[in-house]
Amino acid sequence: MTTVVRIIDLIKYYELGSVLVKALDGVSLTVHEGEFVALMGPSGSGKSTLLNLLGCLDRPTYGHYYLAGQDVAGMPDDQLSDIRSRFLGFIFQQYNLLAQYTVVENIEVPLLYQERRLTEETRQRCIELAELVGLGQRLDHRPMQLSGGQQQRVAIARALVNDPQVILADEPTGNLDTRTSEEIMQLLTRLNQAGKTIIMVTHENDIASWAKRVVRMRDGIVETDELNTPHWLRDGATVSA
Repeated sequence: MTTVVRIIDLIKYYELGSVLVKALDGVSLTVHEGEFVALMGPSGSGKSTLLNLLGCLDRPTYGHYYLAGQDVAGMPDDQLSDIRSRFLGFIFQQYNLLAQYTVVENIEVPLLYQERRLTEETRQRCIELAELVGLGQRLDHRPMQLSGGQQQRVAIARALVNDPQVILADEPTGNLDTRTSEEIMQLLTRLNQAGKTIIMVTHENDIASWAKRVVRMRDGIVETDELNTPHWLRDGATVSA
């Protein structure tokens, strides 16, 4: 299997006044192409810090991080920005949509950050992504006209616009009710079945049960790392389209 993410002895310290906080204390982890990994752990376990490092939004104090074979741990900001735009897609708990933009325009945002020229071709791709996540009838709606689940669907489509190798999801169902959470997890599962690698932070066991692998963290280290049979496979069900 192709390795897309590999971290070796990752350490992250923060200085809070005179106190040195060890957010990560020597974490090693390998993620292969097509995996669906859930990162779990109590508050302060280091899971969010790890996701930020995997997303090249922060740098480790020590250690190595290989993304698609490149050691990105010590790269300067401009290179990290390029790596993020080419290899990673982000889904956040708070959606982070622009209120004045339509569904299609929000999906286009990562292309603007890349300073790519928006063309009829790029617009059509964004429309196709909106249709993929079930928003084909909402193309001109703005975030305030959408439900929480629909806003998260926009965020998922936005994460896909650059065709990333890895999707990083930070509590993607944290603001959603049970039924909508299941719809979002079905969508993420379909994307994983289509070949996308997904690394997801969650504190909910029922959400983690959708993943193929569950990594539990505590006090800045990996406590357990176990393969998991997604609940819908155990139940003999299918993921609805």
